[in-house]
Amino acid sequence: MNRKIVSMMLLILVLGFSSCQVVRYIFETPPPSSEELLHQSINEFKNQSLFNVSYLSLRMNPESFNNKKIRVFGVIIEEFEKNMLLFTNPFEDNEYGFYRIKIDNPLPKQGEFPKPLKYISRGSEVNIFGYYKGLSDIDPKKITDDIKRLNPHIDYSRLRRIPTIEAIIIYDRNDINFQNPIWISKRFLEENYR
Repeated sequence: MNRKIVSMMLLILVLGFSSCQVVRYIFETPPPSSEELLHQSINEFKNQSLFNVSYLSLRMNPESFNNKKIRVFGVIIEEFEKNMLLFTNPFEDNEYGFYRIKIDNPLPKQGEFPKPLKYISRGSEVNIFGYYKGLSDIDPKKITDDIKRLNPHIDYSRLRRIPTIEAIIIYDRNDINFQNPIWISKRFLEENYR
């Protein structure tokens, strides 16, 4: 009789302990997925970025912003050799000028297969998060005649000593909450997507 009681108690104890493990497993939060970790890294980068840096400050005090995370915005007016030329809108920044944007992988293009949901091309209005890399020059000969003809009001002789940004994340200008990146740096992906 004692043996039956001890066996029954032992059985109840084993079942109770194993059911606690099952309950704990059911209610336990699973580890974050690779996509969730990437999204978290993107949010951290955005939150650490300087948002309201004036164009003039970047040109006049390049040393004070070197390698800082910043956000710039404007219209893409040219692409060449892993670079873009971004034109900042004077009505939004109170100053106008150019940014040289360095990219480490191709931009999504219209007509690619599989087709991207969004693509980036000349004329795209974008927000760019990245690292400020100082001032650099762009040879005005790299600007095509078509672009010059389409934008006759722009003074392309101002392509000397322009702020240079190493792009990390690009958003469509209409994505005001920065929820859906349309381009992410290859290096950033390699470092943050496991």
